Amino acid sequence: MKNGSEFILIISGEDSGDAIGEEIVKTIVDQGFEAIGAGGAKMQSAGLKAVANFETLAVNGFFDVLKKLPDLFFIKRTLQKNLKDKNCKALICIDYPGMNLPLMKFAKKINKPVFYIAPPQIWAWKKSRGKHFKDVSVGVFFDFEKEIYESFGAKVFFARHPCLSDTKICEAFKGKVLFLPGSRLGQLKRNLSRYLSIAKDVENAVFVASRKELFDFLNKKLAGKFPVILKAPGTSFAGAKAAFCTPGTAVLETFIANVPTTAVAVIDPLTYIMGKLFLKTKYLTLPNIILKKEVVKEYIFISI
Repeated sequence: MKNGSEFILIISGEDSGDAIGEEIVKTIVDQGFEAIGAGGAKMQSAGLKAVANFETLAVNGFFDVLKKLPDLFFIKRTLQKNLKDKNCKALICIDYPGMNLPLMKFAKKINKPVFYIAPPQIWAWKKSRGKHFKDVSVGVFFDFEKEIYESFGAKVFFARHPCLSDTKICEAFKGKVLFLPGSRLGQLKRNLSRYLSIAKDVENAVFVASRKELFDFLNKKLAGKFPVILKAPGTSFAGAKAAFCTPGTAVLETFIANVPTTAVAVIDPLTYIMGKLFLKTKYLTLPNIILKKEVVKEYIFISI
């Protein structure tokens, strides 16, 4: 950060948020501000000056978080320090509520404007979190989200989800059965044996990675047993024969691309217990939640 330069603090902690944040960072820079914060390769290539390790932020499940708590606390303090800087003009949060909700509350206390894109799924669990969004500008993707956030006093607007506008077809996906075991390394490791047990009986199976770290890990782990594809930004899954994905953005992407999709996830016991206690929806995947019926089969397994 240049001395005395005005900046916007923007935080994303996962691949889907990185895709959403790319255009936002470009806009920040075009408006003459610096973009400072946390984000992946897409946001950084758009001009983000990262002050946190994106790979550290990419956690999934309570056990993954516990293992990285010291690093996560350090990142949180770093982001709070930047937020308090007089040259910080606003906070933009993208998904990732574990880090972004506390930062949002901190920003409100020090009277910094807050914009939250892809807010927490309070219709699914912990609805009480909605009270923290009073007077916050909230960008949602779907109609059913708008009413619930407005009921808590949020200033709601519609944002464009990047996976809804991906049109470039990747030839490597055509006629293939895609296996997407996770966008975080810990999640991928937990899911991999289950995905391999399915893939061994599937013709034209390929594994798909959303970023190079995952691509390198899969190539090493699979040792040529299955092809591994690094998904390029802006490519669609259209043309694939079928897909097995972890619940999340990947399911939405494959579903929109008209690819028959099955959601498969292996979760740690504590995450499973918390989900059973607090989850308020019948389904986990967005296509099922939006359509209020099971259009994507969901299979959840508990890690031992």
